[in-house]
Amino acid sequence: MFNLRQANLQNLEALIQLRLELLREAGDIKGDSDTTNLPEATRKYIGGEFLA
Repeated sequence: MFNLRQANLQNLEALIQLRLELLREAGDIKGDSDTTNLPEATRKYIGGEFLA
């Protein structure tokens, strides 16, 4: 059984890590790709949803 709930700002870092894992699994991030800016860009994008 699943317990679904809406994410909140406290879940932001976990959501960022999940997105990076998804992109790697889907092949959108290659092993040697530069992902330095991706966590911050994701933080701004998802964080904006919580602050809107």
